[in-house]
Amino acid sequence: MSGTPHADSWSTQVHGETVTLPSTAADIRAALPAERRAEFDAALAELDVAGAPEELRTLRLAWWALQAVPGAVEETDAEVARLRAGDYSGVVTLDENGDLVPLDGEAA
Repeated sequence: MSGTPHADSWSTQVHGETVTLPSTAADIRAALPAERRAEFDAALAELDVAGAPEELRTLRLAWWALQAVPGAVEETDAEVARLRAGDYSGVVTLDENGDLVPLDGEAA
């Protein structure tokens, strides 16, 4: 799953390395450990029964994609905890002109 991501794929950083995530339901299911596949199937079926909007389905697939990559969930949880604690070092956002703006006050 490592390597340069394709335009239709998802990627994240795990331990400083870019990791390509599975980005379709079939690929995510295949990447999950066998003991998690029934849980995955049930989660998607629940979304279908509820008539969940496509955006929610995409968010849920992204969450499951992270579950399929060793270390991704732990690293994401650590990043969220760091941000909740007020440490925005290295975080950038886009301003109204599309320019990068660091949230920690450093130059972009």
